Amino acid sequence: MENRLNFEKVIDNKNLVAETTYNCIKNIFSEEEKNNILVSKINPDYMDGIKLCEYYNVDIKMGANCLICECKRGENKSYVALLVPTGYRYNMSSTVRKYTNSRMVSVAPLEYVLEKTKMEYGSINPIGLPADWKIFIDPKVMEAERIICGSGLQNSKLSLPSKYLLKINNVEILENLAKE
Repeated sequence: MENRLNFEKVIDNKNLVAETTYNCIKNIFSEEEKNNILVSKINPDYMDGIKLCEYYNVDIKMGANCLICECKRGENKSYVALLVPTGYRYNMSSTVRKYTNSRMVSVAPLEYVLEKTKMEYGSINPIGLPADWKIFIDPKVMEAERIICGSGLQNSKLSLPSKYLLKINNVEILENLAKE
């Protein structure tokens, strides 16, 4: 028997997404858009993008991974989210560092990220992040009509039209964010 994702409307399945993600969906999307944002339960053993695509027979071009980075320049710190297609690496050292005018860019401390996002490890997503965090999206993510990304909880994944990402505050498309 083939493993399949069984997507249902997020708005009817609040318990399958992080509270911050649900509240963002509820507050910024129209009724029609809310009905087109879906969630599916998953086996958390397969929450990693590539494993998820292989196990659930999902086109890897639909997958998107989110990473939170800490940008530093002197005493100043800021946090940014990076969204790249599954199977790509994050171009932090050149693209993000230069674009944010930072001296150093690194993966943000996990405890800090989990506390601020109210999301679970391995399921961070760009929907519902703190309002002062910028969200950089590689244009390759936008090539897929729909994307599958974390829900904020390890036991589920979101599916939404990629164009919906542009409705989230502080989103910018950033060329060369993803590298092979």
